Amino acid sequence: MLSNLTKLSIIKSLNSEFLFREVQIDTLCNLLIEDDVLPPCVFVHGLPSVGKTSLISRLLFYIRDSTKTSIVNSVCCYTNRVLFESILKDLLQIKQSDLPHRCDNFMQFINVLKQFSIQKERVIIVLDKCEMLAQELIVVFSKLQEFIKSHQLCVIFVSQVLPTKFDEDINFIPIILEQYNSVEISEILLIDKPNDWSIEVYKNFLTVFIGSFIGNCRDLIELKHLAKILFVKYVEPIQDGSCAELNQNFLFRKISPTIQLLLNNVYLGTSLESVDSLSDEKIKFEKFALDLPYYAKYFLIAAYIASFNSPKYDRKLFVKASNKRKKTKLPKKSDNSISELVGPKNFSLDRLLAIFYAIIEENTNMTANLLAQINTLADLGLLMRFGDGKLDTPKYKCSVSYDCIINIARTVKFNIDKYLIDQ
Repeated sequence: MLSNLTKLSIIKSLNSEFLFREVQIDTLCNLLIEDDVLPPCVFVHGLPSVGKTSLISRLLFYIRDSTKTSIVNSVCCYTNRVLFESILKDLLQIKQSDLPHRCDNFMQFINVLKQFSIQKERVIIVLDKCEMLAQELIVVFSKLQEFIKSHQLCVIFVSQVLPTKFDEDINFIPIILEQYNSVEISEILLIDKPNDWSIEVYKNFLTVFIGSFIGNCRDLIELKHLAKILFVKYVEPIQDGSCAELNQNFLFRKISPTIQLLLNNVYLGTSLESVDSLSDEKIKFEKFALDLPYYAKYFLIAAYIASFNSPKYDRKLFVKASNKRKKTKLPKKSDNSISELVGPKNFSLDRLLAIFYAIIEENTNMTANLLAQINTLADLGLLMRFGDGKLDTPKYKCSVSYDCIINIARTVKFNIDKYLIDQ
């Protein structure tokens, strides 16, 4: 058992490394540090990139001198033998060839642990991504303390899947790591502020950055990488003297095309190493968009209008009389509009279809083939598809730049500027 002073120092260190996780850190430290008696089973749940495995790994690193530990990624354990022998190698600190027996089943695994008197040691086993394991394995591991007859052994399950989805026969202590909100992500990213720039400049940048990316990416590692790339472009007008440091609206307009290109890469699961690769990616992406079918181009144009125009202007924009569009004078958006700082807005499928029918000249019947083109645009990353899980209410957001949509509109001889407010 570690001293009280040591425990407090570990908690302090973890709180400095993992912001906004004070409650979970206190709970884990109380369970795994305070007493010689460990809980039989702990279940740590959270969505991707909330720090589940990182937090546990760091805690076990701090107590490595007093506790034998094993952290196993269940995805890599494609057979029971791989799983059991991976744990044994960590706990016994021996090579696989030095294991006394093959471990093809749970009873052989138990026998080897007892043979090496593991019940006399303080042991913590972490099964990361445990949802990949067979249900029977999860049940027996949850009772490992009982089988070994040791109160100093704990199994920690780590999963993105809710614990209620597992067998009711499993008794565990739940620890939930909630997803970071936008304010918390901003505070975490602020830690990586470049030394050459003031905190005001970087906070303004993060307002733009998080507003643009929070709906599509919550992975902190990816967000840190993207922020590093985008900040270089954000400060270029400041460095060349064409803009003041705190002119947030102007700076946003300058990097808006870069933001949309990065959003495309986030959606497609690709990554960019530096700003230098952005131009090549943009050329490839926009050439690709120009090769779309006729109706797909109109869907993309409609999506761009839906993303950058407020729904309250739709009626004035698309009132038709005698099959001719009427031009209506529309109010301009304020230069200080918050919407300018958060990029394209999401829209419903119904609104997309309404705008599509309003802008296309031909009388076109909606068919399954036409609807399939919307899904194709989303699959290609030209539209971003998301929502609240309701199959009948999909949400979309246009991910192409203004220059790209202008070029697409020209190929079908469509004047998109007439439909964009303050464009």
